[in-house]
Amino acid sequence: MAMSSSVFDPREPESLTAENCSGSRQFKILNYSKSAESHIFILCGHEWTFRYYPNGKRYFLDDYLAFELNLKSDAKVRPKITLTMLSQTGGTPFVRDSESGDGTDVSFNVSGVTFNAHQCVLVARSPVLKAQLLGPMKDKMDKSIIEIKDMEPSIFKSMLYFIYSDSVAELEEIDGNEDSAIVLAQHLLVAADRYNLERLKEVCEIVMYEFIDVDNVATALTLAEQHNCFELKAACIEFIKRPEVLAIVALTEGFEHMIKSCPQLLVELRSKNHGC
Repeated sequence: MAMSSSVFDPREPESLTAENCSGSRQFKILNYSKSAESHIFILCGHEWTFRYYPNGKRYFLDDYLAFELNLKSDAKVRPKITLTMLSQTGGTPFVRDSESGDGTDVSFNVSGVTFNAHQCVLVARSPVLKAQLLGPMKDKMDKSIIEIKDMEPSIFKSMLYFIYSDSVAELEEIDGNEDSAIVLAQHLLVAADRYNLERLKEVCEIVMYEFIDVDNVATALTLAEQHNCFELKAACIEFIKRPEVLAIVALTEGFEHMIKSCPQLLVELRSKNHGC
């Protein structure tokens, strides 16, 4: 779905102005025989949801699908929407070309696994990759293949897919696989910070925040501290600060790792909890 909108200044009429912007969002509709509503997403600086009605709405005749875009932000906008359907192979042509190698001009080796990509896509999405591929560092690199260290192939693959599609299916369709989604989010958060992928970093923070519990909160807090995730850090500290919760969290491996890697966090926790 592509959308452009004019955002109007709500001040006095004489100061009324309009700013045009555009953006796009891709949705996968599961259980397509049932109506469904997307999570809140942000386009043009405003919050929206997208609702799908497989059997139309009452003011339509039969044999119609209905799609509804709902503005959640408190603003006056005039959206213009273009709706397109992707093929069942899914994703953008760039994603499929990346997997097949067609038209790609850069390759990565991650622990023996090769990934092909399009340089133009990478430099547009990641300032770090732009510096590596086009900046002063490029002369020091092997132009045929780039070695990626300290990252699992599966994590790099998910990151690369996000660069192309702005989505990570495993984090959007969790469906009872919370533990694996949390672990993936933790690793992708590190990768996103490494390559300055702010949107991916935000997605990972949201997943980690939604599933905070006594078993993973110390790990989440450590990662939040190391990768400057201030809202996630605040949420973790708020969760842990009660004495009875801290006593349980202190028994986890994540807490032990936190003390070794970020000892200052223990000082912060104790300052929040005078009972320790």
